[in-house]
Amino acid sequence: MSNQFMSVENAGYSTIWTVYRHPNDYPGCWVMRAYEILPGIGTRPHSFCFIGKTLDEVRAKVPAGTWRIGREPNDNPAIYESWIAETFTSYPH
Repeated sequence: MSNQFMSVENAGYSTIWTVYRHPNDYPGCWVMRAYEILPGIGTRPHSFCFIGKTLDEVRAKVPAGTWRIGREPNDNPAIYESWIAETFTSYPH
């Protein structure tokens, strides 16, 4: 096993769901994309997204047990808000 793999397995990770308002790839829509945050490595996007006509439609897909976090000044202008889940101690199987 490589050291990088071992550090990911043991480091824990979080999932963040980012809500976008009218992103370039889905103009006129609200989109929510999920990313894994891997400490010491970076982020890994999920292979799917949720698309809705309204903010409420997309927010209905935010998983329970998440907390809304604010925008950063250097965020892409299409980012409306983000939600973060608990930190896990290893990848789910």
